[in-house]
Amino acid sequence: MDLSIKLKAIIGTAAFTLALITFEHFDGGVITHYPLADDNLPGISNWWGMLTIPLLTWITFSFTGRRKNNDNSRPPAHLIKNPYLLGGLVFGAIVGLLWEIDQEAILQYFIMLPVLLALFAKVYLPESLLGFALGMLYTFGGVLPIGIGLVLQVIGFIIYVTFHRSALWVFARFNQ
Repeated sequence: MDLSIKLKAIIGTAAFTLALITFEHFDGGVITHYPLADDNLPGISNWWGMLTIPLLTWITFSFTGRRKNNDNSRPPAHLIKNPYLLGGLVFGAIVGLLWEIDQEAILQYFIMLPVLLALFAKVYLPESLLGFALGMLYTFGGVLPIGIGLVLQVIGFIIYVTFHRSALWVFARFNQ
């Protein structure tokens, strides 16, 4: 992957994160999130997003570039055209919106959508995690979405691999 493209993406996501944190700062202070919504547990400030989001961007571009180079195809000039990144971004934004408008009843079912999609699509790719984290950045900062996304990705990977291997085995058995 071209280093200038990767650097532009890292700077872009860092600038986006900084813009959101600056907005929070002038809108009453930078938000601190508490695991399990328990104030007795250590808080996670949204300031951590200035480290985690650019790092996630770098990791995503590194893995995407390697994967594309291993397939002997040209690396994408713009990761933004990637459907997994866009899907993760839309999904994360909807999750954040549902949380913001207090629709936890809908959210508890909507959050399971990647598990269902994992039957047919590779939702475990790093691009989808980056999109998911960017989509949820406004609502949950730069740490919690990565943690939630990683859990969803592990579940999605297990489902995708299990389903596809089972389907290939069944298909091979019936075609003999």
